[in-house]
Amino acid sequence: MRLQLLRYCILIPLVFGCKGSPSSQSSLAITKEKIYIAAHRGGYENEYKDKAPENSIANIQNAINKGFEIYESDIRRTLDGVFIIMHDPTIDRTTNGIGEVENLLSEDVKKYRLTYYNGEETNESIPFLEDFISKGNRKIIFKFDFKSNLIYLKELIEKIQSLKLQNSVILRFRYNEKIVKELENYDLNKIPQILFRVNTLSEFQELKRTFNPEMISILTKENYFTQEHLQIIEAASNENILIEAHTFNDDKDEREEFWEEQIKLPITIFHTKKPILFQEFLNKEKLR
Repeated sequence: MRLQLLRYCILIPLVFGCKGSPSSQSSLAITKEKIYIAAHRGGYENEYKDKAPENSIANIQNAINKGFEIYESDIRRTLDGVFIIMHDPTIDRTTNGIGEVENLLSEDVKKYRLTYYNGEETNESIPFLEDFISKGNRKIIFKFDFKSNLIYLKELIEKIQSLKLQNSVILRFRYNEKIVKELENYDLNKIPQILFRVNTLSEFQELKRTFNPEMISILTKENYFTQEHLQIIEAASNENILIEAHTFNDDKDEREEFWEEQIKLPITIFHTKKPILFQEFLNKEKLR
């Protein structure tokens, strides 16, 4: 059972902005008194049954219906400057077309349809960013990994602002001094929440010094936390910084043994490839 002393009753509205800065209006909020599920590419465990392939418009409502609070996805940019939702650098794996996104025109993108994992074609088109986040209708938070060149960050932020949906979006980056420098040009209360992934204690300390984050993501390629990761988690928690991490061993039969250890830590957002199973696990632990 999760240690109650690790839960804080603190409300953090989106956009969070800089620590201690006034928050802008928001219809969505993350509070440290509960655990949030960030569904990897929206969750696609039952995509065929649900008729909702990964990163599709249909899968947004599917994620909302299932009670996932956060839809994790990826943004890429076409040759003519249009942002689309696509995990891979090419459309080969998830559509009936081929080609690198950065070499395709947006008119070409419209021609293709998403496919299920078995290769069967669906009626779902490749989503454009504005259609995708608008479909969330402020009922779900979107967490995007920004995979385009940094020079396009300004365009992306302006696009989201034009839709007045910055309060529903988190942009996640691997910690990078160039990105921190670029963000100095913005009023952080008026842009999507920025989430940096950190892997070392020195990265975390440097992030605090240069950016003063409201939230961080623990970056680990292993299916366990190192002692250094635990030090970051403890330090962030002590400073009231919200923490995101991936669930471990999602594809293993003994996954719940790892999850039981993870929920003992002060982690608020769990990014998971198995959101349905993780939700069932949280229900069993009486944490939903």
